[in-house]
Amino acid sequence: MINGTMMKQAIYALDDSLKQVGREINVYEIAEIIENHAGATALSAAAAGIIPGAGGTIALGIACTSTITMYGRLACAMGVRLNNGLIRAVASAVIADLAAAVTASLAAAAAVSFIPGFGSMASGILIGITNFGFVYLAGIIFIKLVCALGIERIENMAEADVKSAAKDIQESINFKEAMKEVKQVYKDRTKD
Repeated sequence: MINGTMMKQAIYALDDSLKQVGREINVYEIAEIIENHAGATALSAAAAGIIPGAGGTIALGIACTSTITMYGRLACAMGVRLNNGLIRAVASAVIADLAAAVTASLAAAAAVSFIPGFGSMASGILIGITNFGFVYLAGIIFIKLVCALGIERIENMAEADVKSAAKDIQESINFKEAMKEVKQVYKDRTKD
């Protein structure tokens, strides 16, 4: 199952564009890769969130590492041959902007984490949701990037050009609306 409107739109647009050049993807596998990475990152980050003060920093490192790994898996599932340099270029562009977008949440989590008991639990939950959103949106941005550029083009682009294209895609996303979707998808996943 594919959760979330943004995810559905991105995946089906990618599927349509790849079919036009004779390539097939498993849309459910793509969605599963993103949601599983986001979910695992949320759990790891939530556990790190209970560490007073430092949890947010640790959680951001977890999200960055998970994003890079996810991009490698997504590229493979899409049949995109990206070298590690291109994967890191896309990830660094996406991570930098997403990190700036989640800094306030992580700072709030760090502040709350110093309150014994409830504060640690609240911090863990806030950091878990924030990291889920970070990785989930990073996955959608990657899908949109491959869709916008096309597989043949992205495989042969310079790292600076890929970074620039990734930034353009991020700027087109309404993060307020995106976070509403992220919270709903997170909530739906935690019900299961």
